[in-house]
Amino acid sequence: MNTFFKMRYHRDLPNTYKFNQITIIKNHNKYYLAFSIIYDESNVSLISSKDFDIKKAVDIDLNINEITLSSGELIATNSKLLSRAKYDLAFKRLQRKQSKRILKIKKEKIKLSHNFKKTQLKLNKIYEKSSNIKKDSYHKITSKLIQEFDLLAVEDLQIKNMSKRAKLKNIKAKSGLNKSILNISFYQFSQYLEYKAKHNGQFFIKVNPQYTSKTCSVCGNIKKNLMLKDRVYLCEKCGNTLHRDINAANNILKRGLKSFGLGISLEDYKLKAFRIS
Repeated sequence: MNTFFKMRYHRDLPNTYKFNQITIIKNHNKYYLAFSIIYDESNVSLISSKDFDIKKAVDIDLNINEITLSSGELIATNSKLLSRAKYDLAFKRLQRKQSKRILKIKKEKIKLSHNFKKTQLKLNKIYEKSSNIKKDSYHKITSKLIQEFDLLAVEDLQIKNMSKRAKLKNIKAKSGLNKSILNISFYQFSQYLEYKAKHNGQFFIKVNPQYTSKTCSVCGNIKKNLMLKDRVYLCEKCGNTLHRDINAANNILKRGLKSFGLGISLEDYKLKAFRIS
């Protein structure tokens, strides 16, 4: 049986396309249609290593407060500002109220009350608005990068390992750091960047993030005593002084270029100088 329904869409489908599947998604009492299609884009020309301009290669070093480019540009993520609504007192107060109601429902085995549903709807709206603002910000940043560069390299970060709980000491500080890491959504940003690069026929690569911050981008020396609080990288061997994140971005770019055979990177054996316990 065919069913007709009204919908709003933000852009037209390509002239020549083939449907793969349509997915209906429900999110906070709203319904969305996701179209999976195949189509040919005649306006896109694939970039090859022969006509590649190395000046249009960039690395993106993802951090909590800033997105650092190997070109020296720092782009503020405004992660705390964008997610402020999720962590203010009003939101936390509603969450505590819901938690108490859930405990009461489980204990007394009663149905969900009207007030519970009403409060949950408020929470969902706040969360959805905060999430949409962050998505919009990431789309704008990634679109700008795609327009300016032909090769983009990012770290292949393992968020699960980065956000592990502290075992014995600094539990509270690590908990706050884990919250910030999960809130910034590194994977989401990389995902936007990857599909846009592929859609426009550009190079995109994820590189091994091991020791990118502790390795000197000039001589390859590994600084073992570099701490998270150290925001300036000072190499004791060659005297290279550089913003910590820009130094890391330069190392990631070298690895990205090497993976495409477009540049010379540091020797791999230098990365095995020590292990992180």
